[in-house]
Amino acid sequence: MNIIILGGGNVGEKLAKQLTRSKYQVTLFEKDASLARRLAAELDATVLNADGTERPNLLDAKIGEADVFIAVTGDDKTNLFACQLATKLGARKVMSRVNDPEDLEFFLDMGITAINTTLVTVAAIEESVRHEGKMPQIASIADDKGRIIRLLLIEESPALGHKVSELPIAKNIFAVSRGERLVFGDEASVLREGDVLYAVVRNDAEIKQARELIGAKD
Repeated sequence: MNIIILGGGNVGEKLAKQLTRSKYQVTLFEKDASLARRLAAELDATVLNADGTERPNLLDAKIGEADVFIAVTGDDKTNLFACQLATKLGARKVMSRVNDPEDLEFFLDMGITAINTTLVTVAAIEESVRHEGKMPQIASIADDKGRIIRLLLIEESPALGHKVSELPIAKNIFAVSRGERLVFGDEASVLREGDVLYAVVRNDAEIKQARELIGAKD
C-alpha cells in the first residue's frame, strides 16, 4: 500500500507514524525545510522537502502509483486543490482534512473523502474494530455536520460480492477492515461476510443507503 501525505504538521506527523507502524509505504510532503529534516530523521517514511501541490513534485513522488493521497494541511483551499490534482494525476483514492465545517459538504460533493480530524479518525478506526454492532457511530465530526459510521457486512448484506467502487456511497467509504488488515478502496477486492466498512455520512439519505448496504431493517 503506497500512501502520500501532504503536510507534516501535528496531524501529518502522527498519521505518518500510525500508518508506517501498520507497514504502509508512506511518502510525506513538507515545505518547511527544518521541519522536513526533523521528520526525515524521526519517521520511517520518505520525507520530501517540496510543495506537494505542484505537478512536477507529485509526479516525482509517483503519484500515479499512489493507492491513497491524504491532504492534511491547515488550509482547506490547499487541501482541495491538492486532492483535485492528485486525482487528475492518477491517485486511486483521495482523502482530506477539512478545517472549516462549512467546507465538509463541498469536499464530499467533489468525491473527496473528507474528515475533520484525520488523526482522531485513524485512531477511531483501530479502536472500533474491536467493538460489536452493525452500524455504530464512531465519531461526530465538523460540528455534527458529518458522522463516521462502521458497517459490518453479514450474510444477508446486499454489498457482498461487490467492490467498494460499485457501491452507491462509494465516495463516502474511506477504509475497509478485513480480519487484522485495514485496507483502502478496492484493495479489498470483492466484499465478503465479516468485512467492516468505515464511512462518513452527512444526512438521512446517506444513512439510509448505508443501512441498505448491510441489510439493516428500519
